[in-house]
Amino acid sequence: MSAEEQGAIVHQWIEAWNKQDLAAARDLLTPDYQRHDANLPDLDGPEAGVEFITTCISAFPDIHLDIEQLIVQDDHVAARLTVRGTHRGPFMGVPATGRNVTVEVADVYRLADGRIAEQRVMMNAMGLMQQLGVIPGA
Repeated sequence: MSAEEQGAIVHQWIEAWNKQDLAAARDLLTPDYQRHDANLPDLDGPEAGVEFITTCISAFPDIHLDIEQLIVQDDHVAARLTVRGTHRGPFMGVPATGRNVTVEVADVYRLADGRIAEQRVMMNAMGLMQQLGVIPGA
């Protein structure tokens, strides 16, 4: 699979998030999909991945992800993202605040058979919590 094709898979994943298309998101995940995030418990399987998307959409109904940069190497795609949304429902134990947030995220995806097999997430959770007013800003 070419670097362009691999990058296109990640673009489709982001597009599924932005369109809130859970079926498209599920189709992009392998049966043994895993999501690793230092801020949250690991997720195993496509259903857990879709449940997480649902949780994020419930918390941030207007969530929008912008790809700032993609780097492809072998079967991995690294993506630097900007995520924006309005906090309208509970997320990470924080009740809705109505605040707008902008969060920088770096994801590394491992692809297999044209789908996402593994995702490693580095999110600025402290910045998110500051924007939500849970912890004081710097």
